[in-house]
Amino acid sequence: MKTAFKIFLLLAIAGYLVVAVWKFASQAEDRICEGVNVEILDSIADGFITESYIRSLLTRNNISPEGMKMSEINLEQIEELMLGESHIESANCFYNAAGALCIKVVPQRPVLHVISQNGDDYYLSSTGLTMPTASFNVNLCVATGRISKQFASERLLEMALFIHDNLFWREQIEQIHVLSPERIELYPRVGQHVIELGSIDGFQEKLDRLRIFYRKGLERVGWNKYSTISLAYDGQIVCTKAKEKK
Repeated sequence: MKTAFKIFLLLAIAGYLVVAVWKFASQAEDRICEGVNVEILDSIADGFITESYIRSLLTRNNISPEGMKMSEINLEQIEELMLGESHIESANCFYNAAGALCIKVVPQRPVLHVISQNGDDYYLSSTGLTMPTASFNVNLCVATGRISKQFASERLLEMALFIHDNLFWREQIEQIHVLSPERIELYPRVGQHVIELGSIDGFQEKLDRLRIFYRKGLERVGWNKYSTISLAYDGQIVCTKAKEKK
């Protein structure tokens, strides 16, 4: 009898839960969207994507969720609309307890401004995507010279991320100039020398060497002592003295 009673009790509870979930879902479908909350998860102070930009995107596509029944709002369509923007990495739409539609957006993170001699002008994101520069302005390291989009995303990206995420090098390296895949130059903000990187292979070890040289060498003799500092040779730093001004 006890076993039969337990089974009956479990079935009763399960049935109650099914009815409760069905009733809640039915009520949710009839609920009205009370508003739209937009959250931009952006680490850039003056980011690419703003709340007004997201709201204007909805307006341009004739999407006005506020006041509509939740059952009539296509959350997947809104997410797809967000992801269709080249500046957006991810988007998530859901309702909060107050009945408002929440849109959380993660923008693409630009790490390099590429201005190629073939006429290309774009931002390179941390995921290797190209982003148009129109209407947005971010202070980034600039890459110039003979740069294809494939070379930028497959070869320059790793170094661009390293420079961007390292406070010392982000403040020191102003420009990357590509003469060829084997001849890459760096232009610093401090000092009048040109850094000859060679190829991009082993760039982190090369920059580590340079930083030690900066600390133990240039800080003693002066930042304008040399016209070129070459890191192209394994384990070496080769410098050319700057011509003295008469």
